[in-house]
Amino acid sequence: MKRSSVVLGMLAALFLISNSARAQQFELGLSVGALKSGDHTLPATGSIKADTGFAYEVNFAARVYNIHLAALYVEVPFAGTPSTGLTSSNPFSPSDYSSFFLTPGLKLKLLPVAPISPYGFVGAGLARFHSSSSLINGQSNTGDQSATRGAVDFGAGVDWKVMPFFSVRGEVRDFYSGTPRFNINVIGDKQHNVLVSGGVVFRF
Repeated sequence: MKRSSVVLGMLAALFLISNSARAQQFELGLSVGALKSGDHTLPATGSIKADTGFAYEVNFAARVYNIHLAALYVEVPFAGTPSTGLTSSNPFSPSDYSSFFLTPGLKLKLLPVAPISPYGFVGAGLARFHSSSSLINGQSNTGDQSATRGAVDFGAGVDWKVMPFFSVRGEVRDFYSGTPRFNINVIGDKQHNVLVSGGVVFRF
């Protein structure tokens, strides 16, 4: 009798966990990390180099298709960094800039109900840059400081489930976008903005 009760209890627990996994259609991810933007060469001589800046990401995803071995999500990532320092051979470059990225897209997660679930994603949207009010030479930046550019993002990550509704996440995401306003011409009008982050995911 006791053995049958234990078996029934285990089956009931498995049933509840399975139903909970099927019911978890949404994810809210909160991550922090570091963002490194690409450097640029000036037409005559010299360069503009970007420092690595503290970054954050808020990511909402909704599952639209599930075949147990894989699941397809629509995701809306919002990421940014308050300040990216600049080093330039041209004293009229801004001393730093902030950046924000909004790139809705699709995410494919493998083994979505397993303890460890890798995933990849791709999306497209906008990048918003705001250059600092001061230049590298210490003078005021009187030029146009804001710029809105097109952006695409792609990358991969992994979720590790530590509780039924809670996971730990590691991710690498590249926002490929137009450039901020540097007050000077640079070679090329695109740059990579690579975000390496870690955080938590709530599933509901």
